[in-house]
Amino acid sequence: MLKSYCLFSFVVAASVVFSGCAAPEAENPFNVDDLDVGLETQDPGDPDPRPPGSSNNFGPGCFWNPNVQAAYRLYAQKPLYQVESTLPENSHLSLVSSTCRDQALKYLARCALPEGSSMTDPVTNTTYNGWLGLADQWKTQVLSSDNQWWVTSCLLEHLNGYGIEVPILLQGARTELTATSAQIAEFPVPESRAWGNLFAAGFVANVCYYTNMATSCLVEQLLDERICDTSPYCSLNIVGNCNSACFYNALAGYTQCGSSGNKHIGVRVKNYDWYGYDCVIPE
Repeated sequence: MLKSYCLFSFVVAASVVFSGCAAPEAENPFNVDDLDVGLETQDPGDPDPRPPGSSNNFGPGCFWNPNVQAAYRLYAQKPLYQVESTLPENSHLSLVSSTCRDQALKYLARCALPEGSSMTDPVTNTTYNGWLGLADQWKTQVLSSDNQWWVTSCLLEHLNGYGIEVPILLQGARTELTATSAQIAEFPVPESRAWGNLFAAGFVANVCYYTNMATSCLVEQLLDERICDTSPYCSLNIVGNCNSACFYNALAGYTQCGSSGNKHIGVRVKNYDWYGYDCVIPE
């Protein structure tokens, strides 16, 4: 498992104070509007209340399973719809548990397809609803290289090794990932940004974190737990503070993180509560 991150020290006195190794505070490359995105809670059907909100209960053990990764790559090679809204056959998914199969398709539909669209598993006859619509064209054509990055980033921000379903607000340089000020106010805590391309060889999940997380949490331990859990297949590269890992590319006219160009997605949460002992809850 590839993991690149700093060690945290902690001192126990009358209380516990955590200090993370974060890059020195630099000028924030993000505008206020750059950190926009909507809220959501989720039932077996659609999240609530509006995109670009969602909830992150995708188990890392399932996502990083080599058969799930192979299934996603196979889907990318052809249109997602074989007959009407029915998915093509995919033998790789027959090698995972029914629970993992369900999760893998549920979050793929949520990231790739727009609200009002759906896709049906031909084996189980289960229908999965679209929500964020980051690769709507995939329904009728192969997955484009740009949308491979968008779908990957979206799936990464839905991973949650804590085993609970948490409302999240996604954000990115896409119309589909633009939130209202009211949605942003409901999710005041920016957590991380993620990018990578699981559809290409040598996939690594790149993630940066925000200063508030570094000062209040064991942030790299937290991200490792959320994105990898105990998966031996996890390939995670925590690149440090987003203020240092990302910058505004004036020539291109967008904020760039690593090699992703502008194809990266951030996530906001309502509070620190669900991270448990990995965070000191601010008063």
